[in-house]
Amino acid sequence: MRRALFHFEPIQERAGQHGRARRWRGSGCGPKTFRMTPCAASRVSGRLAILMLAIFVAVRFAQADEPPAEDSAAKGLELFDKQIKPVLVEQCYECHSKKGESIEGGLELDSPSGMVRGGDTGPMLVAHEAKKSRLLRMLRHEDDVPAMPPEHKLSDEVIAAFEKWIRLGAPDSREEAGPTNKEKRFEAARSHWAFQPPKSVEAPLVKQGDWSRDATIDPFILARIEAQGIKPVGDANRRTLVRRVYFDLVGLPPSPEEVDAFVSDESADAIPKLVDKLLESPRFGERWGRHWLDVVRYAESSGMEFNFTYPHAWPYRDYVIDSFNADKPYDVFLREQIAGDLMPPTEGESPVAAEARLIAPSLLAFGPKRHNSGGTEYRMDVVDDQINTVFRATLAMTVSCARCHDHKFDPVPTKDYYALAGIFLSTEPLYGTIKQKYSNNPTDLLPIGADAAALHAAAEDHAKQLAESEKSLATKREELKQATEAEKQLTEKKAELEKRVATTVAVPTDATTEADAAPEGGQTESAEPAATQAEVDQAVAALAEATNRAAALKGEIGPLKTKVAELKKTNPPRPKYAMSARDRAKPADTKIAIRGDFRSQGDVVPRGFLSAVRVPNAPQIEANHSGRLELAQWIVSAENPVTARVMVNRIWHHLFGRGLVSTVDNFGVIGKRPSHPQLLDALALRFIEEGWSVKRMIRAIMLSRAYQLSSTPDEQNMEIDPDSRLFWRATPRRLEAEAIYDAILAVSGQLNLERPVGSSVTSLGDKLVRGIPTEKIQPPSTHRGVYLPIVRDYVPELFDLFDFPSPSLVSGRRSVTNVPSQALYLRNSGFVAEQAKHAARRLLAAGEATIDAERVDLAMRWALARNPSDTERTAALKLVEQARPTDATEGADPDVTGWAAWFHTLFTTAEFRYLVDVN
Repeated sequence: MRRALFHFEPIQERAGQHGRARRWRGSGCGPKTFRMTPCAASRVSGRLAILMLAIFVAVRFAQADEPPAEDSAAKGLELFDKQIKPVLVEQCYECHSKKGESIEGGLELDSPSGMVRGGDTGPMLVAHEAKKSRLLRMLRHEDDVPAMPPEHKLSDEVIAAFEKWIRLGAPDSREEAGPTNKEKRFEAARSHWAFQPPKSVEAPLVKQGDWSRDATIDPFILARIEAQGIKPVGDANRRTLVRRVYFDLVGLPPSPEEVDAFVSDESADAIPKLVDKLLESPRFGERWGRHWLDVVRYAESSGMEFNFTYPHAWPYRDYVIDSFNADKPYDVFLREQIAGDLMPPTEGESPVAAEARLIAPSLLAFGPKRHNSGGTEYRMDVVDDQINTVFRATLAMTVSCARCHDHKFDPVPTKDYYALAGIFLSTEPLYGTIKQKYSNNPTDLLPIGADAAALHAAAEDHAKQLAESEKSLATKREELKQATEAEKQLTEKKAELEKRVATTVAVPTDATTEADAAPEGGQTESAEPAATQAEVDQAVAALAEATNRAAALKGEIGPLKTKVAELKKTNPPRPKYAMSARDRAKPADTKIAIRGDFRSQGDVVPRGFLSAVRVPNAPQIEANHSGRLELAQWIVSAENPVTARVMVNRIWHHLFGRGLVSTVDNFGVIGKRPSHPQLLDALALRFIEEGWSVKRMIRAIMLSRAYQLSSTPDEQNMEIDPDSRLFWRATPRRLEAEAIYDAILAVSGQLNLERPVGSSVTSLGDKLVRGIPTEKIQPPSTHRGVYLPIVRDYVPELFDLFDFPSPSLVSGRRSVTNVPSQALYLRNSGFVAEQAKHAARRLLAAGEATIDAERVDLAMRWALARNPSDTERTAALKLVEQARPTDATEGADPDVTGWAAWFHTLFTTAEFRYLVDVN
């Protein structure tokens, strides 16, 4: 018997619109034939058989009409040469060719590889896939893409030719003319100085052989100075140097006693002793920790449209301060902040150190967030902030520029960005917040402190009991409300039924006349339906049941209320909390978001690192790891050419006011080149060799001759190098906002050097900042400026006026402005006026100054670390006398008022807020 053409097997029956219908599974004998046994065919309706036969014939004919692959390629090439290429040459090459004046959007259309690769916004076409080819949408001038050509739209015939060409596989007859311009630029950028390993070179020979104090630093500085035909200025005097060292290391003015001790110490190691003493001070970590907090955009609220408080950000602040005080190796410091939760404990590690490792990844948590958004968009924005912060802080690279397209300047392709994004998408930041209006993404927190886990568990269990009890109480109250309402309705119903029973007249029988049936008084039959005693009895029973139910609920509610009240009174103590991060349960790679739009996805990119920064033997990311620990190891590898350079440059910047690379947060192609590249390399290698010790690097720089120079200008040098980019003199520097604030409190005697416990933001809880009074956000405090709450958009007024950096941005270098509003603040601020009065009271109580002339001198030594000139002393005495009120109000002290005017004047001087030579 001949084999049938089709074979179907019924696999499921279901009722259809027209009765029962069968679904069939077909098994074919080959790529173009199917089988159906005669017995099966007999069960198929004639209509279905005809339909299936028609489909089969259509498929066969369609397949027969398709040309072979080689024919498609030939037709595509012919179409390209006749219609596509002429359009590209005439309409596109002017803006999208190597020979053009510019390459718009990074799109090169004069080579096959350029066509396939696309431009900054991603691939332009997908062979055989017209609907997926962005080029066609651009040619059609669709709304959501740039129009091509922008001036006019091509004819429908030309656009149809492009569509047909793409369907034919987009073959291209042109020869490759070498790498595209973007590929050339990327390759050139990979040879950028910052991506090359530091080289060790001999210190250069100099003419002034006895000038150097540090064999690594000073020869490189002097060689450049001598090469320009200029001479370095002389050393700073002792008063200048002691004030400079104090502010640079601890951010506070030296006391008169400390100045005198240093000035009178004529030993050769006077400066090293002073530097070592201040490096060991707990004030050092507060000063240098603040520099790092600028870099990592530390803040205690989320900012953005809905600015929620971060009550538990402060432990990271303390972690940073403690790390600088302990001189934690910089490579360990970075590893902990990127992946401290994943680092194995070290031998003999204390509980405090172990906890610090878990707090360190707060870096990934306290960035700005749009808490009102959610889903993939929210997570991608968080990841973008994390990538930007980590790579600008550690490598001074603007990697996040590659989110939407290949980096326009640095060799960072989009795929590298999404290789990193996979790492951070596999990481869950723990920043807290609670679920409330506009806050859609709450997370866990890290319990910290003694018995933190037990305290947290007990508090959570208690909170759960309270929540369940409150829920039960609310449920019972609602049930009581319903029972009471039912009782009321049943009472009314019972009364109504009883009334109807009482007023209902029996229907007369045949033997009774209507007159006999009428009640006394002439009443007639009730208009209400008749009611029976049985109905009344039923209503009475239902009412009794409702009454009993209400009574029972009242009996249950009483103990529940007592329990809730008791639970509220006996809240167990909670531990302190910190932000942190942890790996997600299922780490995974991610797809490229074409043009940065997560809804338009490209290829999956394996998690990895930057391809431009070559690190030999880079760690491999395991499938079940996020990759954070491996990323941290890659960043701090001694073979990474960038990390040590960046940190050494940051240290140099804070000690000189300018980095060897002036763009401290950008070592990329558009960043500035180092003024002393060999010195930068020498310091980077020294930094690594000396165990990544920040304190040792600071000490070495401060003991160099270059650091100890005077800031006195030299007329001839100023003509050649007016900004002292070669460091022939110390550049006068304005103090940062915190140092000005701290110095005012130090002079007034009000500075509290104790570290506060936590932050004032913690007591505010998780709230929208705009609903909190400003005086609660920034309550009065005499603690150091580093401990003042940094709430995004609500920083202290003095900070805001004196160029405190945006806590939403990476800021390794602060702006320095000199504007009238600063002087007006110092003159009119209530805070400054109050501290001037405190300083006056302190001065009047000082036993070492008993007459007015001595008081003038002592006040200036507190504020400026020097004695006044005779002219200054005379003017100060006159000011104090004039400021003393003659008709003082009751309780006011004229002397306090007079001396407060002198201190207020000192606080407003430029000398108070600048590091300049002390004469």
